[in-house]
Amino acid sequence: MAREALKKIVVFGGNGFVGSEVLKRLSTKPTVQAVSVSRRGAAPGHCADFADKVEWRTGDCLDKKTYADALEGAAAVVVSVGSPPLPGDVEAARRANGETNVKVIEAAMEAKVGRAVVVGATMPPWLDRVAEGYALGKRDAFEALGGFALGGGAVVVKPSAIYGTRHTESGYPIPLAPVMAPLSYALRIGRPVTGFVTGLAP
Repeated sequence: MAREALKKIVVFGGNGFVGSEVLKRLSTKPTVQAVSVSRRGAAPGHCADFADKVEWRTGDCLDKKTYADALEGAAAVVVSVGSPPLPGDVEAARRANGETNVKVIEAAMEAKVGRAVVVGATMPPWLDRVAEGYALGKRDAFEALGGFALGGGAVVVKPSAIYGTRHTESGYPIPLAPVMAPLSYALRIGRPVTGFVTGLAP
């Protein structure tokens, strides 16, 4: 009996906090070929435990030519790229959370990938005004999923505030619980914490 082909799933933003967790779980699936595309193109230190079970590719989300071959034959793409929902430069945040996602989605459609998953945080309406760039960017990304939605292959994952230990490119751990735990609670109960969030901006 011929061996069943592995299901190829390509993750953009796999070096980040959410993306690396997605890759970690995919790496445990014997029927999945997990591929990570990032500008670094190598496994970060905090992914050492499963690095050998993932194919690490170099690519720039804004330049389709750098990762078009990685999408060939893929069953799905997971896009977890962007900046956090914090106040700051609106246009820069919109590009980081919108254009980077849109380019990948468009490339995936061109490559006839069957499914696209986009990750974005659930935010109350008042926070959209504080983190306007993030909200606008993610809206652009979700709208770009329209082509996949027609075929039933669009998936939007919008959890509330996600936190844990993030890592810098050099591997230095940054625990986010002291800041994100109270913010997550405030978001769940719907109390405006605009002043607090604004104070986090550089």
